[in-house]
This record gives sequence, C-alpha cells and structure tokens, in this order.
Amino acid sequence: MSALFQFLVNLDYSISHALNSLAGRSSILDWFIRVGADDHIIPVVLTLLVLLLILLARNSRERESAIRCLICAMIAVVISMAILFVLNSMFFRPRPFTTHPLHVLLYHNTDSAFPSNAATLAFALSFAVLFYRRKVAYIMLVLSLYLGLTRIAAGVHYPLDIAVGILLGLSSACFSRLLEPLYRPLARRLLALQYRLMAAWGPYRQRGGA
Repeated sequence: MSALFQFLVNLDYSISHALNSLAGRSSILDWFIRVGADDHIIPVVLTLLVLLLILLARNSRERESAIRCLICAMIAVVISMAILFVLNSMFFRPRPFTTHPLHVLLYHNTDSAFPSNAATLAFALSFAVLFYRRKVAYIMLVLSLYLGLTRIAAGVHYPLDIAVGILLGLSSACFSRLLEPLYRPLARRLLALQYRLMAAWGPYRQRGGA
C-alpha cells in the first residue's frame, strides 16, 4: 500500500514538473498560463455563461429549463464549497512552489492546495450545466480543463488537487440534479415572476411581449 502511495506521489510530482517546465519559455505562453490559472477570469466567464442561458432562452420551456439549470448550478457550488471547506480544514497540502523549485507565474498564497478551489468551482458549474445545455457545457468543460492544466503549469497545484476538484464538482452537480423535484416549483415561480417583470417593463410592453 505504501509503495502504491509513493508511486502516486511521485507521478503527481512528475506531471507537475513536466507542465511547469512550459512556463518561462515564451511570453505568449506565459500569458495564456496566467489567464487560465487566474482565480477569477475563468470562474467569472463560466458564471456569465450560466446566466446567459436565461437571456438567450427563446420560449417559456427554454426559460424554465435555464432557471432550473441556474438553481442546479448554485446548489452544486454551495455543496462543493462546503465539502471543500471541510477537506481544506482536515488536510493541508503545501503548494508545489513552496516545496519544489518551480517557475511561479502567479501569486504566492500558502494555503492548502488540496483540493483546488478554482477547479472545484469550475467543474461544479460545468457539470451542472451539462444536464441541461450540452453544447454550452462542452465549452465550459474545455475552459475548466484549461484552468486546471494552467494552474498546474503555473506551479499553483498538483494534478491530484485538480483531479479531486473535478470529482468533487461532478459529485456535487449530480447530487444537485437529484434534488431537482424539490426546486422545480421554485423555478416555475421565478419564471412567472420574470414574465411579470417583463410585462411591467415599458419597452417590452410596447413590443407586445414575446
């Protein structure tokens, strides 16, 4: 058992060093790594994509589905962040750059690297959307993988930190989806509220509605 654990640790370190070796070779590549590994850029883009589903809905059915998707994503994020808080409190893993000579492209925070907060959030959103809008979800999953790989390349996380973040995001989204019968009535009420607000809005009323 200890031999298997040591093998996984060594593999984790090897992949981390291999990806981090890409940093510092090109200013353009470093820019892409910094953008992907940033704590806010990709998560904000993913959040906006979820909200955009409501704005681009073409009819009542799509609007209600988009609202359910939004609720599912929000619940998944809350669940994953709660579990993440517990895991971060129970297990402390130093950031790669604090224990290894790596090329660091980002900040020097020394909180626990396991699991990855950013990856957990990104994949919780992406997998939640996958239940409702596959094409949008595929884009979100690509962006989430981009985030995960660049955070490894930037020396901020080990591959295992990202992998556990993916699993945590997936499990949280699946559990949230199972709760849909509980929040489906809320989605219908929110849809009705949206129509009332749209009906009360001057420009919309002048066009005669949708």
